Amino acid sequence: MEKKYFLTKDGDFKKVYRKRKTFGNRNFTLYVKRNGLAHSRMGFSINKKVGKAVVRNKIKRRLKALYQEAYPRLTPGYDYVIVVKNNVADLDFKTIKSAFYHLFRVSKFLKGGKKS
Repeated sequence: MEKKYFLTKDGDFKKVYRKRKTFGNRNFTLYVKRNGLAHSRMGFSINKKVGKAVVRNKIKRRLKALYQEAYPRLTPGYDYVIVVKNNVADLDFKTIKSAFYHLFRVSKFLKGGKKS
């Protein structure tokens, strides 16, 4: 996926944190804000308490893959920030995928049929 589909600047993250809607489950917290663009953007926030750099990067790669898979079904025009909670380091990919889709179904930003 192209870089324009991800939040990269600290200021963008701060805008989402400041004016946001919040949704959560036991593994992730989702912050959502309108961005005024024709496409959506995603950012990931993973605290150092989650694990060492190798573990955090592995989680980020998995979340990016899930975002790429779910992107066509996400409501366009929003910035999404997913904050990863500490227990995610111990989860397998299937559980992370289930929690990811659950989060977007609860927030009602995922459209289309069931595909998780």
